Amino acid sequence: MFKADGITVSYGPIRAVRDVSLEVAEGEIVTLLGPNGAGKSSLISALIGLVPRATGRVAFRGEDVTNLPTEALVRRGMTVTPEGRRVFADLSVADNLRLGAATRSDRDGIAEDTEKYLEMFPILRQRYHSAAKYMSGGEQQMLAISRSLMSRPKLLMLDEPSLGLAPRIVEQIFEFLVTLRKWGLTILVVEQNAGDVLEFADRAYVLASGSMQFAGTAAALRDSGDVMEMYLGLEGH
Repeated sequence: MFKADGITVSYGPIRAVRDVSLEVAEGEIVTLLGPNGAGKSSLISALIGLVPRATGRVAFRGEDVTNLPTEALVRRGMTVTPEGRRVFADLSVADNLRLGAATRSDRDGIAEDTEKYLEMFPILRQRYHSAAKYMSGGEQQMLAISRSLMSRPKLLMLDEPSLGLAPRIVEQIFEFLVTLRKWGLTILVVEQNAGDVLEFADRAYVLASGSMQFAGTAAALRDSGDVMEMYLGLEGH
């Protein structure tokens, strides 16, 4: 479904991402792991067109989308839930969800999707008319993911969805990602929380110092003691 080849991202003389390639097949959950400062967020931002790429090409569903702006990528079925959630704090839950559906005009479908995510995350229904700034971090993350899904993406990219959240909220969000896969959604999730995400991901990449250090199945990464310990601070199985 999605393929990136030779992506390099530079900020002046600093190369945040160096010649990185990855792909995501339809229906997979693929995780991109790595320590702080590895270049994970820069890579995701480059894939969705939020920061320029110095080199590299991006293809989505067989189409070269390398030079398309972010809005065009969203209309084609790609979306991202950014690190730090970035909900519209002064707007209500209802308005945040409506903005997520800004590329759509099917009023009945929008209402149907809104109800689906309010059902999935009941706290959003309780807070429906309240400003997002009054919600906890976990509640805002539920809203941010639901807002992303309102565009009806085929590929959902999430940047550090567990960051700063209580373990029970992280568990709930990860369970939701597994449900989304069952619904047919394809997911690329950037995480530092390697131990948990590797339990349900199909494949994994490990990025460190801007370069790819591992690419393979999640099971192979769990069994790779050297990679787990060197780059993720965990012991392999």
